[in-house]
Amino acid sequence: MSLKLCADPDGMLPARAASPEHETVLQGLRDRPFMLGERYAAQQLRADREGSRPELLAFLDAFQRQLRALGVPMFPHCLVRDSAAQDAAYAAGRSKAQAGESAHNFGCAVDLVHSRRAWDLTKREWAVIGHIGKDVAARNQLKINWGGDDGPGDNFDWDPAHWELRNWRKLVGQKTP
Repeated sequence: MSLKLCADPDGMLPARAASPEHETVLQGLRDRPFMLGERYAAQQLRADREGSRPELLAFLDAFQRQLRALGVPMFPHCLVRDSAAQDAAYAAGRSKAQAGESAHNFGCAVDLVHSRRAWDLTKREWAVIGHIGKDVAARNQLKINWGGDDGPGDNFDWDPAHWELRNWRKLVGQKTP
């Protein structure tokens, strides 16, 4: 599905979809009343941002602004993960990476999920979220990989909630396996 979003002069997308197909998908993701509540506000503070790289936080903030403008409630589930939490995620099968192998261990990744449905979105809905996030990254000249892209050059299985800085290993001085 190829979607084109229309940007305004300030670089923000309008709070409307650029195509009927996009609008149909967004309708299933929107929940503006929920975004006015305390639970949504608390979700925004759930993930610890301390230790996250500034360029990742810049992406997350711009992405969240865009999603809010579109009425889509999403929140950062995880940014930085310590070694114990990474090993626990690996042992539980929620991560393919052990401690020291994940961009989360170095503040270079974020998992962004829907506030009401968590990871339970269709591939089509994730594709729209992915398109919006990649567009935000491009407009802000940020080099970000999306876990929903399944192709040569990515280092992870399909994980559409996951966003990481491109070449994060180089940024943190780690050799690529």
